[in-house]
Amino acid sequence: MIVFKIVFVTVIISDKYRIECLSPATIEGALRVIKESFCQDEYVSIGSEVNKNPVAAEELLELCADAALDGVSLVVVELSTEEVVAVAFNKIQVQSSSVSEKPFFEIFAEERCTQESSRSLIQFMAIVDGRCNLFEKYGVDCSLEIMFLATLREHRKQKLGTLLCKYSVDLARKLKDGPITKITVDNLGPKYKMIKPREPNKTYPKICQAIWTSIGSQKIGKALDFTVHLTVPLKEFVYDGKPYTERIGDDSAFCEVVAKALY
Repeated sequence: MIVFKIVFVTVIISDKYRIECLSPATIEGALRVIKESFCQDEYVSIGSEVNKNPVAAEELLELCADAALDGVSLVVVELSTEEVVAVAFNKIQVQSSSVSEKPFFEIFAEERCTQESSRSLIQFMAIVDGRCNLFEKYGVDCSLEIMFLATLREHRKQKLGTLLCKYSVDLARKLKDGPITKITVDNLGPKYKMIKPREPNKTYPKICQAIWTSIGSQKIGKALDFTVHLTVPLKEFVYDGKPYTERIGDDSAFCEVVAKALY
């Protein structure tokens, strides 16, 4: 049984979990899920050896902390322990005002990554996003991107990833009426005090987009009726002289650029 509140705050799932907006109380747990799950098990983390580089993993956590300021990320909390067990770190993407303006991921990779492995992973995101201009395809100026999706190993096969994506789409639709929640740099803690405060958005998402990098996330996209606009073999991306697929152990692995109209 799923119970909704009138405004998206909490969704109770089978009396075992709840899904809610990321908050100051759950940021630490959400980042732990990324560190223990995404940075270790995600295909592109393995391909770029982020899984073997703790400093690179910390730089991905900084990316997540920065994205958290958009106020559109979601977590799954286990009711019995109050532990964050899954997360969707989502990012508001706004169409560039000029061709010379670099996108967020490209700027982050250039200016804030000191490790080649984390830079490789984030550049992968920027390159793949750049090959498929979803703003032009849909004629829109703003999207919500499901950036990093992760579940702790012991809580997998509960469809938590699917639910996080479903409610990320629902949340994106509600942003037309204004922000759902607010997180400030102070909420992130002293470790991330160097992050610039987020300026209020003057627009709202009209599409939800993602890069699915594994069979699991690709199945989620299909179940939720995302449209696949581009497929890219992961062997095209190389870190330290080896294609991502060599470390993944699957030469046929690929990613999908997908989107879903919100209105």
